[in-house]
Amino acid sequence: MSLAELSHILHYSNGLTDKRSGFRASPSAGATYPIEIYPVINNVEGLTTGIYRYSVSAHELEPIREGDFRQEMAQAALGQRMLIEATVVLVLSAIFERTTRLYQERGQRYILLEAGHIAQNTSLVATSMGLGICAIGAFYDEGFNRLLGLDGQQESVLYLIAVGKI
Repeated sequence: MSLAELSHILHYSNGLTDKRSGFRASPSAGATYPIEIYPVINNVEGLTTGIYRYSVSAHELEPIREGDFRQEMAQAALGQRMLIEATVVLVLSAIFERTTRLYQERGQRYILLEAGHIAQNTSLVATSMGLGICAIGAFYDEGFNRLLGLDGQQESVLYLIAVGKI
């Protein structure tokens, strides 16, 4: 996959669509935007293999950890080979307070809906580009939180989206 293709996917999944308002490609309750995207790069031209954080405001990737994490991801996801074979795995996490401070308990539901909206956008854009996609919900939270360096309380992994060439 090219860096331009990954950039396109990230922009249309949850990137900025209106810089003045801060609105993004995916809806968010109260424009709180609790979802973070951590692309785990397995094979993207021009990028070192490793874990990155997608900075929406700058439309850039921030390096988190360098290395090949395919085996660790598969192990944390009940042995799913899709995570080994994917070109990139988009790991969606939530920073809960962004939404729950405004919507209290109801905010938890909104956060899950937002992860679904981003996954749907990712599926639509990747499919339009002729790429394969597999949304994955079966994984051990602790394994993925540890992999990304998340505490599992303030921020926790919610969803995985494997993307690659068909």
